[in-house]
Amino acid sequence: MEIIKLSEPQHILSFIDTAQYHTASYLYKLPQAHQQIESFIARAAEDPGVFALVDESNDIHALILALKYDTNRYKVIGPFLHPDFELDAHHFKQLFHAMTENQPTHANFNFSFEEHEQRYEDLMKTIQAGYYFTDYHLSAHQDVGTVERKQNITAYRPAYFHMFSKLHQETFKHDALTAQQIVDSLDEDHHLFMFMSEGILKGYVYLTFHPSNHTAEIKYFTSHTDYRFKGIAFDLLKYALHFAFEREDLNAIYFKIRSKNYRLVERFNELGFHVNHKYDKYKYVASHLQQR
Repeated sequence: MEIIKLSEPQHILSFIDTAQYHTASYLYKLPQAHQQIESFIARAAEDPGVFALVDESNDIHALILALKYDTNRYKVIGPFLHPDFELDAHHFKQLFHAMTENQPTHANFNFSFEEHEQRYEDLMKTIQAGYYFTDYHLSAHQDVGTVERKQNITAYRPAYFHMFSKLHQETFKHDALTAQQIVDSLDEDHHLFMFMSEGILKGYVYLTFHPSNHTAEIKYFTSHTDYRFKGIAFDLLKYALHFAFEREDLNAIYFKIRSKNYRLVERFNELGFHVNHKYDKYKYVASHLQQR
């Protein structure tokens, strides 16, 4: 077995189409449309590259690529496996290091796996990737009723932009809409609610509706770090739920939270949210290993 670098998108796609996905990180980042996935693969082939484990006949047994989302920051897609191939720790380490060896030691390679549905713990130990947090995907299907401190919650106003922009930038660093993009989107299906007290923005929630499938999504929400554990986040979520379910044709509202603390996530059960999926996140940074 040897590691080779691939460059032909159609060749790569033909393997992915028939591969096993049970060890594949960030599987949900692959575009669904055929034309989009070819473009996606072409970008990955350029940086950081697409690498395959092949036998003496040049048949692919495993393949890995990554999505570049910022300077020296990547989301690892894969490894994808031939249905008859069992990937061991040694071959995975070879495959992964082929992709990272020409990158700066401070480059970030991130992984995401669905808990209980995929096999990944041994692979992460092999390359010494560290657990980072878990993304919890939740949904609620009914209003929670009474909203406390309703008088503190108001729809966005232009006068709040500076405070909102500062809090949003401090909270969401990568892969996020900018504050201006959020404000520009506001209409009957996009709403931004602020928790104001003493003239200070202490939290906000951004709610979007998807009328075509009768759902809504809490895309961004946070409370200011100086005012955590005061129930502000819960008040905002209750308000968003109540506002959303005033639409008679709404079936569900979806919400994602990032945390290392499952007990904290369980508290959202009080608002009628239930966990649908859990994605464990890992990070590999070569320079961190050198410091150990």
